[in-house]
Amino acid sequence: MLNLKKLSILLTLLSLLTLMGCAQRNSYQELELVKEVDLQPQQIKTKSLAIAFGGGGIRGYMHLGVIKALEENNIKADLVTGSSAGSVAATLYASGKPYHELEEIMNDFSEFDLMDFVLSRKGLVNGQNLADWINQSISQQKLSELEIPVGITATNMTTLESVLITDGNPGEAVQTSSSIPGAFVPVEHKENLLVDGGILNVVPVYYAKTMGADIVIGVDIYCGNQPAAEITALGMQLATFRLLACRHSEKEINSADIVVRPTYEPKGSGILSSKEAGIQAGYDAMMAKMPELIALLREH
Repeated sequence: MLNLKKLSILLTLLSLLTLMGCAQRNSYQELELVKEVDLQPQQIKTKSLAIAFGGGGIRGYMHLGVIKALEENNIKADLVTGSSAGSVAATLYASGKPYHELEEIMNDFSEFDLMDFVLSRKGLVNGQNLADWINQSISQQKLSELEIPVGITATNMTTLESVLITDGNPGEAVQTSSSIPGAFVPVEHKENLLVDGGILNVVPVYYAKTMGADIVIGVDIYCGNQPAAEITALGMQLATFRLLACRHSEKEINSADIVVRPTYEPKGSGILSSKEAGIQAGYDAMMAKMPELIALLREH
C-alpha cells in the first residue's frame, strides 16, 4: 500500500495534470521583425529620451518604481524598448497610461492567472494567457498604435540572432519576448522559432539608440546584483545562465547614458511577496540617478 507521503505526492501530481491542457501552436505571423542593422530611426523632432527596460523575471516590479520616480519628476520618455519582463513594462508604459493606472493593472493580476500549463515536449507553459492579459490591459491593438514608439526584443533560434518586434499584436509581442526557453512553448513566425529577448539583449540599449534616442536610461534589474549560486542542480543552472547572459550584455548595458541598478534581489520565486519591495527598490534607484539625469537633459 502507498504510504501517506507517496499518496500526497500522487494526489498533487494528479491535481497538476488536471490543470494542464494540450499545447496550442503559438503561430504569430503578423508580427513585424527587424534586425538592428535594418532598423530605421524614429522621426522625433526634438532630442529624445529612451528607457530600455531590462529582463529579469519576477524582478519586473522594479520597473514600476522607475516609472513612478520619472513621473513624479515630470520626465517622460519619447521611446522605449524592452526585453523579456521588460517588454511588459515597455508595452504598458508606451500605451500612455499614467503610473496610478499601471499600478492598478499590476495589482489586479495573479501570477497563476498567467501560467497556462500544458503537456508538451515544447514547454510547460503555453504563454497565451500572458498575451491575453496584455491585450486586455491596454486599448491599442497594434504596437504601432501605442502613444510612444516601442521596440520589443526576441531571439531568433533559427537564424541565431537578436531581432526587434516593431509592430503587430502587443500581447503576442510580449509573449514572444518573455518565452523562456524550455519553460515556455516557443513562438513560430514564418519559418523561424522565437524565444526570450533577454538571451542576447538583457537590457536593449543598442536598439533604443538605433531607434533614434539621444539619451538612454538602461534599467538593469538582473545583472547588477547577482547573488552566489544555490548549491542545487537547478540553482547552478539558473546562476550559470544568468552569468552568461549578463557577461554577454555587459558592454551594451554600460553604454547607456544612465544605468539604473536596483539593489534588491527577491528571495524565492513568489511574485506577490516581492512586489512592494521591488517597486520601492526601483523607485529608490531611479531617484538616486535623478540629479544626473536632470543635468543630462539640460545639456541636451
